[in-house]
Amino acid sequence: MAENLELSLLCSETINVGDDDMIFGREVSNFQIGFPLESEEIIREMMEKEKQHLPSDDYIRRLRSGDMDFNARRRKALNWIFKACEVHQFGPLCICLSVNYFDRFLSVHDLPYDKAWTMQLLAVACLSLAAKLEETYVPRLLIDLQVGHPEFLFVAKSIQRMELLVVNRLEGRLRAITPCSYISYFLRKMSKSDQEPSNTLISISLQVIASKAKGIDFLEFRPSEVAAAVALYVSGELHTVQFDDSSFSPLFSPLQKERVKKIGGMIESGGSGLCSQTPSGVLEVSASCFSIKTHAY
Repeated sequence: MAENLELSLLCSETINVGDDDMIFGREVSNFQIGFPLESEEIIREMMEKEKQHLPSDDYIRRLRSGDMDFNARRRKALNWIFKACEVHQFGPLCICLSVNYFDRFLSVHDLPYDKAWTMQLLAVACLSLAAKLEETYVPRLLIDLQVGHPEFLFVAKSIQRMELLVVNRLEGRLRAITPCSYISYFLRKMSKSDQEPSNTLISISLQVIASKAKGIDFLEFRPSEVAAAVALYVSGELHTVQFDDSSFSPLFSPLQKERVKKIGGMIESGGSGLCSQTPSGVLEVSASCFSIKTHAY
């Protein structure tokens, strides 16, 4: 497969722009990616299926095994995704989808180890797919997507071939279940009167989730567990809720409370992420690093 990939994907520092480079932005409903309809039945169904939208356990072990070159390439590619999202003002949902595609693909497909450019091409393809699915507007030319002076630039046909390979290896599961998919639900569970969370609280939560997307330590947790911990954190309830059966289960059943507690501690300590330790600090980071998007309900 690697040989076929090498033959079919063309890396070029000379950019050819033609009609095939066109990407047209389109309107996407808020509920398609980040905010599904929140009946208990739908949430339970999402929890049952969320493992299908995660990287394999072997991939996580590989990242932790000390393969410094692979980890460095991954970090460089994800840093570019974050930079591109900042320049294009793509939101945190797009960041989370891009990183999700990237890690899931690498967990089921080995790129040619001696072709460092393939990792950057994968990053461009994942961002392109996520932006077309999530963003209202994306650059019409694929060359314009490749901002930040990357080491390699790719012609449109190379990116499109990689996009097709990603879709194939992910078995078409592009509407991935991520922590963003649950956050509105868990924030509402935290409300004393079961009210819909404010747009500001949702935005802060999405920033926290996106800021942790690059962290290796968070890959071992299920999206629902991460979302529950973020909801507790931004609501200021991380230390208020007693992680025992009487107070925790009614809020977040059937999650494992010890895992949610561990994630909360990692978020609070700033592990594997960009945010400072308080929700107010999250706002400061959000303003400088991400485009905050509010959603009407």
